[in-house]
Amino acid sequence: MSTPHTSPATTTATRSGARVVVTRTDVGLIAGAEPIVAVMADDGEVMAFTPTTALDLAGMLTRAATGEIAVQIKVTNSYPGESFEHVYDVVAPAPRDNDYATDWMYDNLYEHTGEGPEYANTPAAYEVEILSAPSEFAHLVGLKVDSYG
Repeated sequence: MSTPHTSPATTTATRSGARVVVTRTDVGLIAGAEPIVAVMADDGEVMAFTPTTALDLAGMLTRAATGEIAVQIKVTNSYPGESFEHVYDVVAPAPRDNDYATDWMYDNLYEHTGEGPEYANTPAAYEVEILSAPSEFAHLVGLKVDSYG
């Protein structure tokens, strides 16, 4: 299984060594249709796993089936002479195993930075840190992104 701060498995292998990939398709679906979670083995075999590999596969399936996750984030906004820190509970689209975690954070969590229009023209440093996430996404906890502007 994955450990915190380590990316989750995106592929695993059957006992015979055939590669198994789990994917989720959200785009191109007929209106009202549910996303598709697919499990593919590269040789079409009956899939047999060791317990450790089966747990990796279970995690891959759970993450692929999850549409949104609740995370707790800490946002730090630093301006010349003052700094603000906030803790927010946020619901965001679940990251896919093949997403770069930092790109996902910028796309889905970075919008919570800033102190509003009164600071719009003030140079600043912004940081977002993930404080908590569901167990199957524990690898995200402790990750930070920042920028300056």
